[in-house]
Amino acid sequence: MSFYTCIKTELKVKKYIISALEEMKKRGEIKGFVYSEKKEKVEVDRDGDILNISMLKEDVEIGGDNRVVHRFGNRLKQFYAYESIKDNLPLDFEIASENEIGGEIQILLKG
Repeated sequence: MSFYTCIKTELKVKKYIISALEEMKKRGEIKGFVYSEKKEKVEVDRDGDILNISMLKEDVEIGGDNRVVHRFGNRLKQFYAYESIKDNLPLDFEIASENEIGGEIQILLKG
């Protein structure tokens, strides 16, 4: 039996935003980021494009060049969902394989 699902997410939990940024850095999609805990802001370097992520109490705002922000925001949501899925898998499931096809992350669960 197989299932296919598409997950829509809102950026809310700081832990998953930082984890998503770390995964993006590991994959080479961003050069780096600096998190300021005092200001609740993250400055992201995406190959010279500087983006600012403000983590407010109710929402997350991404600021920067309009041409880059939309694409970066969508990609960040993908990694945010990926990290939250990995962290919240029930004990009887594990990730059997993961791959990326056409900009979509596909995860095969084994349970």
